[in-house]
Amino acid sequence: MEDPILEVKHLKKSFFDSKKNREIQVLKDISFGMNQGDVLSIIGPSGSGKSTLLRCIAQLETLDAGEVRVCGKNLIVPGSNPIRYASKEDLTKIRLSTGLVFQNFNLFPHLTVLQNVTLAPIRVLKQDRYHARIRAMRLLKRMGLESKARAYPCELSGGQQQRVSIARALAMNPKVLFFDEPTSALDPELTGEILKVIKSLAEEEMTMVIVTHEMAFARDVANQVIFMDGGVIVEHGTPDYVFGKSNNDRLCSFLSRFAQSND
Repeated sequence: MEDPILEVKHLKKSFFDSKKNREIQVLKDISFGMNQGDVLSIIGPSGSGKSTLLRCIAQLETLDAGEVRVCGKNLIVPGSNPIRYASKEDLTKIRLSTGLVFQNFNLFPHLTVLQNVTLAPIRVLKQDRYHARIRAMRLLKRMGLESKARAYPCELSGGQQQRVSIARALAMNPKVLFFDEPTSALDPELTGEILKVIKSLAEEEMTMVIVTHEMAFARDVANQVIFMDGGVIVEHGTPDYVFGKSNNDRLCSFLSRFAQSND
């Protein structure tokens, strides 16, 4: 039996709410695992902790308790209490094995498209400029953006900017790719082109975790789906089960309201 490429156990995360003057537990007890080639869609109402979960795994937020294991490396020293993060070497290896595509693109506005895609491979992976450019141009061609290599982000549509963000993440050769609501900042007519790119990655067995409000896409692209609400996993299973067979009241209510909002 293969080891999970991503394993999360009993992850907890709280934030201090200055208005209420108390800690708010955003993630209460999150556990799940993924194998190489799995595609996990995470759905749920706003504020349920979906994006915070991704940010904790991607080391953009610290977690309060739990275990995270990525590509055989522990993010947290096992058994440490209070928790203690792994060595800088292991944290770097985990960071390099994952990629995160943000909902708001986060491209460097003063760099061209090509420079945005080659910056990290050259500086972080220490690739020579020539080979980094070749790799970047191949990725941009795949995204239909080869002709935009010398353009700046402000000269691109939102859909084009998001495709550059995906190319930038892929340029680092991640083992696991995270998408944080990749279409939420786009007009509806631009959403389809991004979903098409992600679906093509799934067909190539890229391991992905996708936080999305696109229910039809979540069902079609994933082989497992998590429904989160109130900082917990309410339902977890295959797309057929989660979208068609679960009798969980909270999930059914969410899907019903979502369907009504799209009528």
